[in-house]
Amino acid sequence: MRSATALGVASMLAWGAAYVPSAWLVETWPPILAAGARLTLAGLVLLAVLAALGRPLRPAVGPGVVGWLALTQTVLYYAAVFWGIERAGAGLPAVLANTDPLFVAVLAVAFLGEHLSRRQWLGLAVGLVGAAVVVWEGPLWPPAVSPEALVVVGGAAAWSVGTVVAARGVRGRAEPLALAGWQMTLGGVVLAVAGMIGEGPPDATGAREIALIVLLAAVGSALPLALFYTALIQAPAAEVSAWFFLVPVVGVLTAWPLLGETPTVQLVGGMVGVSAGLWLVLGTAGRGRLVDSPAPP
Repeated sequence: MRSATALGVASMLAWGAAYVPSAWLVETWPPILAAGARLTLAGLVLLAVLAALGRPLRPAVGPGVVGWLALTQTVLYYAAVFWGIERAGAGLPAVLANTDPLFVAVLAVAFLGEHLSRRQWLGLAVGLVGAAVVVWEGPLWPPAVSPEALVVVGGAAAWSVGTVVAARGVRGRAEPLALAGWQMTLGGVVLAVAGMIGEGPPDATGAREIALIVLLAAVGSALPLALFYTALIQAPAAEVSAWFFLVPVVGVLTAWPLLGETPTVQLVGGMVGVSAGLWLVLGTAGRGRLVDSPAPP
């Protein structure tokens, strides 16, 4: 296996595996506060590592871009994901939170003048149908949707809007790891403050909770992000991003034995559709100008 491929796969496995410890954390921590603790520490860890390695700490973009990405890709996205995990378990958010590349593809065509290949259009259709299968609740008619699923999809849509709006200001000049570190730190602080004010303190702050926060921040956020961007230096984005479909698969399959979440036929069908759609869309992204999907949770 090529080094870039190994790094890409490792990053996807780490992101997918982060859903289970996130579910363990929200057993005793309110979801918004839990998200804030994870992202604040992850951002600080990433910035500290960059400083230790002598890498740039300045994101090389304006504060408006950093603030916008912190709002859309940290505050709104992770608030929705952790809220969904608390109410619906880890499996459903693992599938729906990772639909953001599909929304990015639609918005990039509509607002950035980018073009999709036939394979990417097929992947977009398959992925959105898979997401609809998961969101749909109850009989085929009258239509009904899961409110938890809609919130998570809304978070994925917010991430994609953040990507597309900031694309022109970031392309070719941003320091991606520094930008990620600052947006996670800023957004994490906002989430933590909002959680303390709106949700109150956690029920427990023992060694278990601290260990989960450190695990999520370091192994579930900072490390896979660094691996992902290292892989992008060594290989085309299409080759690295094609493995993105592993994230929902790992999230659902690890929640089964570790959380006792037996996947339903509906969830499995949706996961297959979303994963296939991601593979079709991202596996050819390097041939065009399709905006690369940001890092998942």
